[in-house]
Amino acid sequence: METIRGAACLVSDNQGRVLVTKDILNNRISIPGGFVDSDNPADAAIRETLEETGITVEVIKEFARLDKAVLFDCRALSPVSIHNQADGNAMVASWHAEHFGREVRNVAMMKPASIHINEVRFPDQIKAIPTWIKTSTPSQTSHFDDFSHLSSEFNVRNASLNQALQQAIKAMPSIFGGLLTASSAMGSSVLFFVLIPIAMASGGVKRVSQLMFTTVAITLIVSFAKLHFAVPRPFYLFPDLQLTGASGFAFPSGHTAIAFTVWGLVYLWLKQAGKGNLAIWLVPSVLVALSRVYLGVHYVTDVLAGAVVGTLVVAVSEALAQRDNKIVSPALWALIGVVALPLAATQIQPTFLYCAAFSLAFSLMLLLIKKREPTFETPLGKKGFIWSLSSVAMVALFIGGVGLLSNSSIEILAVTTLGFAVLAALLSWVVPRVC
Repeated sequence: METIRGAACLVSDNQGRVLVTKDILNNRISIPGGFVDSDNPADAAIRETLEETGITVEVIKEFARLDKAVLFDCRALSPVSIHNQADGNAMVASWHAEHFGREVRNVAMMKPASIHINEVRFPDQIKAIPTWIKTSTPSQTSHFDDFSHLSSEFNVRNASLNQALQQAIKAMPSIFGGLLTASSAMGSSVLFFVLIPIAMASGGVKRVSQLMFTTVAITLIVSFAKLHFAVPRPFYLFPDLQLTGASGFAFPSGHTAIAFTVWGLVYLWLKQAGKGNLAIWLVPSVLVALSRVYLGVHYVTDVLAGAVVGTLVVAVSEALAQRDNKIVSPALWALIGVVALPLAATQIQPTFLYCAAFSLAFSLMLLLIKKREPTFETPLGKKGFIWSLSSVAMVALFIGGVGLLSNSSIEILAVTTLGFAVLAALLSWVVPRVC
């Protein structure tokens, strides 16, 4: 007898659109579904659809079996709340789903013809949908101009500030809107990794340790707060506010926290070299905060909280760096890893596992090279810059390559976790030794 390992639901509407989710790990589109545990395949498909989309469905019939997975024709038990978009697809109000922001980036009703094959997780499924949809059972949908009725009055009032800022900027010459849109990039998490070669060249392992401390701290704090408070983004309530892509929850603003952290570190490092200017910290950070409100992805309260978190993390990292090299203490990094592990086990969010893997590996490496502690503060110059840049690029290519080639979330999770552990070893042990 064939063993069924996976089950999925095809939920369609009377316009020929299908319910799809975008996965956090591989950033690809698929219909809702997952592994069959102790329940039967039909119950598993119903459960996974509810967890991923927040929509309760019933199974009507079985469509097909593909590679030890079964696909069901499913119908929503109540109208699906959607916002129709200009391209014929629809946003689904799904932020209340259990796995939203954890495994799922967003949920939509999409026309199969509008889904590019390179964007999907299981190409064979998408190719067959036009055939299956001819005999599928359509679900009812309810279109709303906005979803403000699904959120709190506080969030609705908060979103009015986004509307006011957008209207004010749009009334100005277009260069101002373009500036704010571009400014958002100055709060990208990529900047943490861009700074690694600079930190290694100018301050050695100690400065890299300070940088990675802020990276891990911001990631843990912001990720946990987003999941704990589960505040829907402004454009979830008012879709017309959305001027850029974003997913997950709103509070606090990760971009703003990163901006205040990254540019705060740059300011401190330049200040230590006698070239510090507070504008280096405040100008890009404030621009990022304004951009996130203008783009409709964060409330004012989100960016204020992000600014506070980023500033506090920078202050703590500098205090640890100035206090007897505490920032390179194996015990500190072991503690961070121990804190991250239960979050990784309970929050179903991959970033916690990545932080745990890096922190524990970094702690182990620092413990093994403790006798070489005096070299922690030695700048490694041009050679350190090149070797650390190569290390970051190698790990990024390794993780990214597997992400492109694999459809398995487990494989991507395992490889990415391994990649961060390897990065910890490269930065703390390999690069200093070769330099």
